[in-house]
Amino acid sequence: MSTYPVNGKIAIVTGAGSGIGHALTKLLLSAGCSVVLADLKLRPEAEQTLAEYHYPASTPSSPSAIFHPTDVANWTHLTSLWETAIKSFGSVDIVVSVAGIYEPPSSSFWKPPGISPESRDPADASTGQYSTFAVNQIAPIRLAQIAIDYWTQHRDIQGNYLAVASMAAYLHSVETPFYMASKAALISFVKSLGSVRDLFGIRLSAVCPGPVLTPIFEPQWNKKLTADDVSLTPEECAAVILRVLVEPQWGNGSIVETQKIGDKKASKVVVRDVQMERLYPTTFVKPSERVIQSRQNLVKQIQESGMRG
Repeated sequence: MSTYPVNGKIAIVTGAGSGIGHALTKLLLSAGCSVVLADLKLRPEAEQTLAEYHYPASTPSSPSAIFHPTDVANWTHLTSLWETAIKSFGSVDIVVSVAGIYEPPSSSFWKPPGISPESRDPADASTGQYSTFAVNQIAPIRLAQIAIDYWTQHRDIQGNYLAVASMAAYLHSVETPFYMASKAALISFVKSLGSVRDLFGIRLSAVCPGPVLTPIFEPQWNKKLTADDVSLTPEECAAVILRVLVEPQWGNGSIVETQKIGDKKASKVVVRDVQMERLYPTTFVKPSERVIQSRQNLVKQIQESGMRG
């Protein structure tokens, strides 16, 4: 695979109203990529970015940006987001799922629905769902599903999907088991679709940052990270995300970790590939002919009619 150019492309970025998502939006726009900013709301810095890249663009070759108010846990909002992007820009090349929450009291294992007054997850839901999973796990998967369906119907577009997960995906904490588990499911999803790049030309990756100082740590209940700690800036994290979107060695179910190591006097940003294969069994039963044939049938179906067969 060659380098993936973002100049002239169209991207959807969730969580673009602040933090990592906004930092990535700025990088994409400065590289010539138009962006649909999806978030509940925009912080002042994101409002300024939106104003700087007015839609429609002054010239056909200039990037521009629009804002689509989006609750990613609401599938109707995700459908509307996609339809707005297509209506505004004609196509979508890149999707980056950044939006996430850090197991707030409103959706925490330790704040059970129907028991804790802080929980906002309904105890009597006909289809049970914790909002931490709805935002961190289900929303990125649903958006990937919408995107891959579109890209398999439009083979002239080389789709590029990236999910922002976390090192928490393969670390563990008794305090935030929902957060850890939701991120673990997300990287397993991306890894499972790793062959899609070679089969259909669609890139899929996940970036797993270590601590990043973003507005997620502003609420009083979540003062776990402050400016006194060693952490990535949103801009440093976004720079790694852009590399993973663009550079040829990634995009095949790549799980890429980045963190800042050292101390406040001397620190550096490090990046490494997370080798999930090392968790595989050292010996296992060879897949049966039925398993192999089932996979071949799926690939043939998608090649012939996409996800609509």
